[in-house]
Formats: sequence, structure tokens, C-alpha cells
Amino acid sequence: MSEDKKAFGDKRLRIIEAATAVFSRKGFHKARVGEIAEEAEVGKGTVYEYFSSKKELFLEMIFYAHQQYGDYLEKELCQIKNFPDGLKKLFDVTIQFMEQHREMALVLMADHPMIDDDIHTALLRKERERFAFMSGMLKDLARRGEIRPINIKAALLVIFGTLYLVNGKIVFSNPDQEKGPDFKQLSRDAIDILLHGLAK
Repeated sequence: MSEDKKAFGDKRLRIIEAATAVFSRKGFHKARVGEIAEEAEVGKGTVYEYFSSKKELFLEMIFYAHQQYGDYLEKELCQIKNFPDGLKKLFDVTIQFMEQHREMALVLMADHPMIDDDIHTALLRKERERFAFMSGMLKDLARRGEIRPINIKAALLVIFGTLYLVNGKIVFSNPDQEKGPDFKQLSRDAIDILLHGLAK
């Protein structure tokens, strides 16, 4: 890669990461491009060289977050040996990602501007790709006899629904509290319920 291309990529990424920090503090509507430029240590005009508007920058940040999480998740899940390990890995990887990228997660879960149909369709496509990947893994586990025959779509809704609720607890918790909730224990308890159900 040439130095110019590397510099382009580095500066663009720096702006996206700065936008994440500013949007998480101020929300989409109150954040100013000048603040994002200052956080990224570039001129305001430089931000507009890479992104035509604040909305475009916000949406690019969303795509970046989805891509980062998706790539990280697939890489880790490809190494699983059985269903309980896979479920634990899914929760561990997601919680670790949310804790490391709390600012971005806070923006994604708390403050979306209106998005047009094209962007909405693109985000849905990314979600479908993730569900297709996980669906393939569950079908493979069912073929190997590691899980009982189930409605795969319903299983994914239960798994991801539980995961998103745990994530919400992480993202909206107060990180400055001396003793906050034990998210690892919450995760372990959720996995136990998913594996063994509620019935005695």
C-alpha cells in the first residue's frame, strides 16, 4: 500500500473514531463537525474532504461498527468445537467488543437520526448476513446431533434477543460506579438458561 493510501485510510478512520466519541457525548443532533475535527486533530475542512455531511459520517460510523463486530465475531466463532462453547464464545466476544467500543455501542443503541431507505436496506442486509452465518452454524450443530431439532429462526431470535438485552445493560450502565453489575456473571446465568431452559 502506498504512503498516500495509508495516510488516507488512517485519517478517515481517525475521523470515524473521533465522531464516535463526540456523538456518544453529545448525541447526533447536538454534535458539531468542528468538535469532531478537533477530536480527530484535523481541520474542519478535512472532515468534509472525506464525508459530505454529518449524517454521512454518522452512517459510515454505523457501517464501520457493524463490520468490525461482524468480522470479529465470525473469526472467533469459526474456532468453536461444540454448542455450549460456541454460545459462551458468542457472549464473551460480544461483551468484550461492547466493553472495548462502549462509546460506539452507546451511539448505535441510543441516538439514530432518520435514515433513508437505501441505508436501512443496507443495514438489514448486514443483519441478514450475520443471521445467515449463525443459522448455518446451528444447522451444522443439529446435523451433528449436538442440539435437538429446533426452529432455527426462533432459536436465533431467543439467543440474539438475550444477547442484546445483556449488551444494553453494559452500554447503559454507569462506568464511573465503584461497584457496577457483574456482567460476566449475568452472561453466564443467561447462557445457563439458554442451555437448560427454565423448567425444573
